[in-house]
Amino acid sequence: MAPLSGWAPALSAGNLTGGLVLSGKAAADLGVRAGDLVTFRHPRAAAGGLVTVSSPVPVAGIDPTPMRAFAYLTPATAAPLLRLAGMTNLLTVLPSTGHTTADVQRALLNIPHVASAQSVRAATGGLRSSLDQFTGILNVAAAVALLLVFLIAFNTASIGTDERAREHATMMAFGLPARTVLGLTTVESVLVGVLGTVIGLGAGYGLLAWLTATTIASVMPEIGVTTAVSAGTMAAALLLGAGTVAAAPLFTLRRLRRTDVPSTLRVAE
Repeated sequence: MAPLSGWAPALSAGNLTGGLVLSGKAAADLGVRAGDLVTFRHPRAAAGGLVTVSSPVPVAGIDPTPMRAFAYLTPATAAPLLRLAGMTNLLTVLPSTGHTTADVQRALLNIPHVASAQSVRAATGGLRSSLDQFTGILNVAAAVALLLVFLIAFNTASIGTDERAREHATMMAFGLPARTVLGLTTVESVLVGVLGTVIGLGAGYGLLAWLTATTIASVMPEIGVTTAVSAGTMAAALLLGAGTVAAAPLFTLRRLRRTDVPSTLRVAE
């Protein structure tokens, strides 16, 4: 229950009062919007304890949170449904001066009927930890892919240097230094790297959208995950892709400097 005098969810549609406020993920899964009627299964206080009942409740509003499990009722709406006036199942406690969160947890757990005492950061911390692990796996995969790109670029640059030896020797014979020839080769590699990175970004975004719509949705159905690639990620991919490909020709500079121009240009009859 969320009292109107305190915190209240920020709505993307509807009102706070007059019914149940659903999360955006729950509303999307149920196919409902503000004003529709849903069947709400909830506990209700009875003489022997709590019983579970089903009540038709209108959807008053939609909260854009991606967590499907969150739903809210105002005290005025919840009172006739739950019949739990004067009771609570959740308290938010702040440690007094000189005490820590752990001290409060130990003290609360010694009280009868207290089932759980945890920090407000426990849920977000657990989710952040899971995301960090997932991101770490992706970082390892990205590092391996970057290493493969560098090895392929280096191999391509080495083969290209051998195949274009006569072309490079001709440039040198007309007075171009080895560093200029290397610069031309590097520019060509950068253009190829940028084109390949752009194609890879498009293919990667399509794969990410497919994973979000299928695999992630089936593994974590309670969380609404959307597909998005930030401008920083795209810029970093372009810089890393182009930079890795541009660095590969630098390892051929020693070979270019040692080019024997007369021998390379000599035509065997």
